[in-house]
Amino acid sequence: MRLDYWEMDYIHTRMKNYDIKFQEIYNELFDHIVTAIEERRAAGDTDSIERMYEGVVNTQFRGFYGVANEIEELAKSHENAYRSKVRKMIWANYRYYLNFKTLLFTIVLIVLSFELPHNKSTSLVLVIAIFAAALFSTVFTYIELRSIRPSRGKTSLVYAHTLVLANFPLVLLNCALWLPQLPYELMDKDPGFKLVNIPLPVLALVLALILIYDLSCVRLCRQELERFVHIENMQ
Repeated sequence: MRLDYWEMDYIHTRMKNYDIKFQEIYNELFDHIVTAIEERRAAGDTDSIERMYEGVVNTQFRGFYGVANEIEELAKSHENAYRSKVRKMIWANYRYYLNFKTLLFTIVLIVLSFELPHNKSTSLVLVIAIFAAALFSTVFTYIELRSIRPSRGKTSLVYAHTLVLANFPLVLLNCALWLPQLPYELMDKDPGFKLVNIPLPVLALVLALILIYDLSCVRLCRQELERFVHIENMQ
């Protein structure tokens, strides 16, 4: 027996007491509670929504630390499981794109770099291309996942954790560039490091690897967006 609007609204109101910041996890727990109450109604339980709600959460979420903490801990465990899942997916996608075509593209790019003049202008062009490629995954993810709109006060689990992975090339580049120079900065010495001194084949290899990561990130966004749309259609 399906619950009416006011009963659903009551459950939403009660669930606002729990610290569940991700919309997808909130929806999953909400659907779980609603389904449990509807099953009780179908079995002939005529208690009020207040008593049935208390009965469901006390039966299914009552732990050593109480209902609220139990639900919040469950939400955190779901978040951790999702984070682990998308990390595995992005590297599975990366391995998927490490094929003959991308290997050939990388070799051609490196060979061409040997033919280019090793000067400041050439290095600058390659460095700009590397940072543009690193930025691409972030911009693409932001645009691609804008259609996921959480409720007010909530954050999308898919958007948040996919964007973290999309930012990985930029974070890695910044760390690789600035962390080695940090000791010299602390000692007030010139590290003598300049981007123009990096061999062009190394820059070409970095560019190719980041472009492959971009492909992996694009695939991840589309996989997760397709799954999100499928779940929304089922509800």
